[in-house]
Amino acid sequence: MSTNIRDWLAALSILALYSFLYKENPVYRFAEHLFVGIAAGHAISMAFGNVRDVAVRPAFRDGKVALLIPCLLGILLFFRFSRKYAWLARYPIALITGIGSGMALRGIPSSQILAQVAGIFVPLTSISNIILVVGVIGTLVYFLFTKEHKGAVGTLASVGKWIMMISFGATFGTTIFERLSLFIGTLNTVLGDWLGLIQ
Repeated sequence: MSTNIRDWLAALSILALYSFLYKENPVYRFAEHLFVGIAAGHAISMAFGNVRDVAVRPAFRDGKVALLIPCLLGILLFFRFSRKYAWLARYPIALITGIGSGMALRGIPSSQILAQVAGIFVPLTSISNIILVVGVIGTLVYFLFTKEHKGAVGTLASVGKWIMMISFGATFGTTIFERLSLFIGTLNTVLGDWLGLIQ
């Protein structure tokens, strides 16, 4: 059994969280609140460090005063909690919304539409390329509701349905393997690092 306090804290936290499998209990609730509190504290610490290192220090040390403008806009966001001066928070919110919309309108069509359309224009010289093109066309035909799915259209729609089912199954299998990997990691912490039963 380990004498390292970190191994003890990790193992006991894992066991406290897994105690939910029996039923909800105070030990589980304590571990849940501990996790949320540590995560919130870590996020606040990282945000403070980022503001300090990226904006405040360069502004005062290197004379880049323009970096204080985002800090001022961030402070204005907190006026949302004031009844009298809540209107001041509208300016940074409008700026965030505008910039976010502009970046989305610029990036999403090229990355999620045009790049995917360009991705199917491949030479039909290999089995994988043929499967890719037939699968994309079949999937699109499956969602074509203006023509009855009979004959060649029905065959393509059936191919598209099978391609989608295989894709969903592969995605689900990948998710299961990711969760199993996390579970194996927790078992390794409890049985290996803490109890020393496995190497």
